[in-house]
Amino acid sequence: GQSFLAIGDVAFDPSNPNTLYVGTGDPNISAYPFIGDGLWKSTDGGRTWQHLGLKEARIISKIIVDPLNSKIIYVAAMGLPFERNPHRGLYKSTDGGQTWEKVLYISQEAGMIDLVQSAAQPQVLYAAAWDRIRNNRESLVSGNSARVWKTTDGGSTWSKLEGGLPQTPKSRIALA
Repeated sequence: GQSFLAIGDVAFDPSNPNTLYVGTGDPNISAYPFIGDGLWKSTDGGRTWQHLGLKEARIISKIIVDPLNSKIIYVAAMGLPFERNPHRGLYKSTDGGQTWEKVLYISQEAGMIDLVQSAAQPQVLYAAAWDRIRNNRESLVSGNSARVWKTTDGGSTWSKLEGGLPQTPKSRIALA
């Protein structure tokens, strides 16, 4: 019964398994990318849903709910794959998804494809960027923005990881 079929990620609230989040859009961005309309939340195990915004993000690749504070939510977004746009990046909410702040932005052609959080230190997160444009004139799959980024303060500041990681153009990066 939903307008957008593709689901990029599903995340459960670690403190309440009846609360879950669904990010729409297909992060694989294949020959015909399926876009989404943002982030959705259910507080009753998936029976009913509330839209939490981020419609312009179009493809949500990863959602993390902070294990110590359920009001803190991180959302990695690839943006609309058909064009360069400013809606790519990593978003953070500190009020349960009512408002959003973009805390990491690389470029108009690079979105965030993956995100992991330290279990021991939730303020430490790693984000992977991916240069990806897919339309009938262009299929960009790699670039200089495909890098791994780290924050130790919950997203206020970020540093690009270097120290042994390749610095040449890369493609999609997965984190574990």
